[in-house]
Amino acid sequence: MSDQRTALVIGGGIAGLQASLDLANHGFQVYIVEKEAELGGTIRSLSKLFPTMRDAEETLKPILEQVVSNSSIKVLTQAEVQNVQGSAGNFKARVGRAENSDKLVIQVEIQADIIIIATGVRQYDALRLGQYKYGQYRNVVTGLEYETMCKPSGPTKGKILRPDNQQKPKSVAFILCAGSRDEKHLSYCCNLGCLNAIKHAHILREQYGREIDGYVCYTDVRAVTKVGEQFYNKVRVEEIEFIHGQPSEIRQGPNSTLTLDVYDQATSKLLSITADLVVLEMGLQPNVEIAEKLGLKLTRDGFIEEKDPQLSVNETAIEGIFLAGAVQQPMHSYEAIAHASATALKAMSTIHKIKANS
Repeated sequence: MSDQRTALVIGGGIAGLQASLDLANHGFQVYIVEKEAELGGTIRSLSKLFPTMRDAEETLKPILEQVVSNSSIKVLTQAEVQNVQGSAGNFKARVGRAENSDKLVIQVEIQADIIIIATGVRQYDALRLGQYKYGQYRNVVTGLEYETMCKPSGPTKGKILRPDNQQKPKSVAFILCAGSRDEKHLSYCCNLGCLNAIKHAHILREQYGREIDGYVCYTDVRAVTKVGEQFYNKVRVEEIEFIHGQPSEIRQGPNSTLTLDVYDQATSKLLSITADLVVLEMGLQPNVEIAEKLGLKLTRDGFIEEKDPQLSVNETAIEGIFLAGAVQQPMHSYEAIAHASATALKAMSTIHKIKANS
């Protein structure tokens, strides 16, 4: 069809996939540009998804199948947008693809009516938190590494084990707000850390019962969502000990056991915790390298600036360029899916209005 609308979706995670499906199902030709070799984004690294506790890969599978089988969606993996020219209704994007090497070669040009940015978020660099000795002590891991450990297809076949000797730990400590809510690092709340830690503690109990001690060191427990508080109370009943405070540092002792000193604000006591495994629930920051290429500004917190933070949170200052999913702010997977669908609807409405007035 000569009047067919086209869309460029940058990012092939869950939000990018959902936005692409919605657009394709409404007559758009969609191009997905994904820098990794596979679609799926962060969900590929997760074990189970809050709040349903469904297997992450099984949840992602039907969406991937719909995308791959849709003739109106063309996927470019191991690819990155190099530059964009034009305006809404007539964007021209040059895309580089990696072929048999890491070197990007410009051999694709995409013309699009609209652009949706769905590049998601990534963990804050744990190496920047020197007091927790990540990268020095093998039994200090990030929440995402713990997720990978819990996956049946992961390196430990789904078993939570000490990285140093592949043995069952006697105790596990989860540290919240690692790198977030901290002016030296990320000043904002990551939105997901509290419920991720609660989920991780629950998985620990599911796997080993009460034979392993579990601790959660928190600044505040923000168990948001309609089922968050219920989940939090469920894990407390499972005898996970919640400590209102953050460790000052982690020390390694004999047999690579770890010691954490924490001032518990709830009891006004200085506690000493011994753990075989420490999990850092890291802050999250957006993947916004694309912003400069598109001429978009960033907020003080490093997110792409919205057209209006109150009324137009899925639109950017440039007409025809939109935000979908966690790139706008950290979100759970189900929130990202809903946000992406709303963004797709807004994008369709905008381009139809532009074309009607042209």
